[in-house]
Amino acid sequence: MTDQEIQQSVNYLITIQNTNRVWIEAEMRHKDKVRFDTKYQNSTGLAVPINSNTLPYYVWAPNADVNNKWGIELRLYYVSYANTPLALLNRSRNNSRHGYLQYDKRVNYNKLIWALFQNSFHLGQN
Repeated sequence: MTDQEIQQSVNYLITIQNTNRVWIEAEMRHKDKVRFDTKYQNSTGLAVPINSNTLPYYVWAPNADVNNKWGIELRLYYVSYANTPLALLNRSRNNSRHGYLQYDKRVNYNKLIWALFQNSFHLGQN
């Protein structure tokens, strides 16, 4: 996505923010926790959730196999409408993840999600 497409996607998601139609979660290795926490707080002005072993903020145990997770994974779940930007739809997958079926789309694109954090979004329900 270009910077312009990211901004268009952010603008769209702002229009559905606070309607229970956007969910953001993070999953990472324990060694990435401090880096994520610092960047998240600087981007949102909020501290990360206290509980880091459950969604929307899940940090793997320090002894977890590092080969199973490569880095910080941010996930965005949202409801798409007719005015959803094409670039966002092209980055999205149809969502069929159990427990998230109220959202029809899922995106794993950290650059977009960090842009959302800088525009009043936060982990969890938005």
